[in-house]
Amino acid sequence: MRSETNWQSLGIGIIAILIFCLTIWALFHELTQAPWQFITVLVALLGALITFAGNLQIQIRNDQKGKKVEIYDKVINLFFDSILGDKLGKETKTQEEIVKSLSSMIPDLILWASDDVLNLYIEFRTGNNQILSFGKLLLAMRKDLGHQNNGMSEKSVLGTFVNDIENL
Repeated sequence: MRSETNWQSLGIGIIAILIFCLTIWALFHELTQAPWQFITVLVALLGALITFAGNLQIQIRNDQKGKKVEIYDKVINLFFDSILGDKLGKETKTQEEIVKSLSSMIPDLILWASDDVLNLYIEFRTGNNQILSFGKLLLAMRKDLGHQNNGMSEKSVLGTFVNDIENL
């Protein structure tokens, strides 16, 4: 991945330098002779550069998606096991186990989570209404993975596992 990104960055840099050089050359030489031909070439090069940069961003996002899914899955499963563990026949996690699990996830969240997810995780850990903060965190994770969250709210996503959500 890193070597591909370096080649792509080099390609973008070469195209940008080429466009800059062509612009300077055209201003001092060709603009008076064939301005429309120059403008056509310049627009085509700019379009190619914009497309290339957009594709690079899409590729980076797609490369990161697998890691994000893995991390978000760990976070969600930890909370579901903590909240619903006894109802699902699993051994209830102690406070120490939960803290240990959260601590082990923090480096991955710092490296891979989006800015929104990371900020909401911090709000969840330090905020007053942790259950609503957790709902916001779940929605941010879904959005980061590409979901639109149309018609979704913190309470609606929390309603998938909290019975008396109206009382929050």
